[in-house]
Amino acid sequence: MGKNTMLQYYENLKRTALVLKPKQPFLDWLLSVEPGEDFLDELKDGDVYLLSGYEEVSQMQNWLKRNFDSIFTDQLNNWYTDEALWPQNRTMEMFNEWFEYSLCTTILDTQKGRIEKA
Repeated sequence: MGKNTMLQYYENLKRTALVLKPKQPFLDWLLSVEPGEDFLDELKDGDVYLLSGYEEVSQMQNWLKRNFDSIFTDQLNNWYTDEALWPQNRTMEMFNEWFEYSLCTTILDTQKGRIEKA
């Protein structure tokens, strides 16, 4: 490593993350509400939910089993606030069919400023 190279170390946040992307059944639901709309560009990015600072993925999986419906309803509500349009009797199995997700135990902060909530 050259003399002028500065090493940059990032701080580890005391959080973990659920990275969530809708799958085809979610798109099918959107199209059932608004046929003919093009939702693909809006769906491709997905969302990140910050969780407590769990040390193990298994702890995060347990949290998700208990809280999947709050994440599911948040996703539905982001599109349509009329709950009558939402699928009923949501289960963890349905959540797995509608969303692709990954669980990240390490969240590194590349910024110097405070984290602000919008």
